[in-house]
Amino acid sequence: MRIRGEALELAFRVVLSCPCPVTPEQDAAVFDCLRRSAADEAVDYARVLAAFDSSDTPYHGLAAFVGWMVDDEDAVIERHHVLRCHASSYHWEAVVATLGGKSRSVSSVSSYLLSHTIVPVSVEVGEGGAAVARYRYDGGTADFDNIFLPAEYDPGSAPLWAFHLGTVLSPLSDSEAALVSRLNEANDQLVLHRARAGRIDWTDFELQGDYAAFSRRRHGRFWGAAG
Repeated sequence: MRIRGEALELAFRVVLSCPCPVTPEQDAAVFDCLRRSAADEAVDYARVLAAFDSSDTPYHGLAAFVGWMVDDEDAVIERHHVLRCHASSYHWEAVVATLGGKSRSVSSVSSYLLSHTIVPVSVEVGEGGAAVARYRYDGGTADFDNIFLPAEYDPGSAPLWAFHLGTVLSPLSDSEAALVSRLNEANDQLVLHRARAGRIDWTDFELQGDYAAFSRRRHGRFWGAAG
């Protein structure tokens, strides 16, 4: 199995936004693979997985998802695979399975589950420089305040962005935005819960405090901490 450089960047940004069981050294090893790969280059995914001594990682989960989708040992993981994995009920169900041990960190199941799903958002920088995102869907909106907008991104450069756990991940093409929206709409649980997650402040997320600061610190080791 191989992975396109641009898909590896998106997958890496997803993991940086998540408190997954990944060490700083493992992050650095994956980033080293990323910086050695051109955006359109398909590289051996085994190089990425070699950074880990456990198969219980988001990168292994992505490989399993793509292996399920594409019956080909030499399949190439593309950006749309990363989006499909994390915007669909596949990832939603994986997050649901962890809820039993989250009583000390989760106060709103609806906000928690929606936050762990990639959704398409518009992004603006408000007064005082704080970035905000809005997820619009048929019949409503969810507003995200004090999000982490990486400094390398200009929010005006794209109408919609991939958003996960308070972090702007990547601009979405029209076709990617349509794909993410379709996947969101196909998840009847997401449709049920999102109406109860009308506004989330990422400086006071659930019982976890300033989550935007967590994302900023983790991102800053590789692209700088501004944003």
